[in-house]
Amino acid sequence: MGSEVKFANTVIEIDSEVVAKITSFSRSVSISEEDVTGAEDVMPGSDILHQQFISIAMGETASVAGIAIEDANGPDAGQSALREAAETGAIATLKHTRNTGYGEILTGFFTSYEESGSTSGVYKFTGTFRVNSRTPIVPGS
Repeated sequence: MGSEVKFANTVIEIDSEVVAKITSFSRSVSISEEDVTGAEDVMPGSDILHQQFISIAMGETASVAGIAIEDANGPDAGQSALREAAETGAIATLKHTRNTGYGEILTGFFTSYEESGSTSGVYKFTGTFRVNSRTPIVPGS
C-alpha cells in the first residue's frame, strides 16, 4: 500500500520560504477572443454572416485551499506572511508537483483570499491566485 498524500503536492512560497501547504488545487485557463468577421464571411445563399473569432489573450488562475496554522500565540509566521501577501497583492510562488515529480512553478499574486473557521477549531483558507508565469518542474534537473 502506497504512502498517504496529506496535501495536494503544492506549496506556497513567499521570498523563497514555504509558508503554506495546499490541501486542494485546481488550475483554470480562459481565452479572450476578438470578433474578426468580415463582409467575405457571408453564409452561401444568404445575407447572414458566419462569425469568425481569433484568440487574443490567455488568462490563468489557480484556486487553492489549505489549513490556517495557529496556536495559542496566534498565526504562525508562515500563515501571517501568506495573509499579508494576499492582502497586499505581493508576488508569491505556487510549486505544484504531481506524484511523478513533474509539475510547475506558478508565479503571481492572490486576487482573492478568505479564511473561515468552525467549532472544530480548524481554520481554513481559500484563495484565487493569478498566474503570470509558469516554469516546468522536471525531476532530476
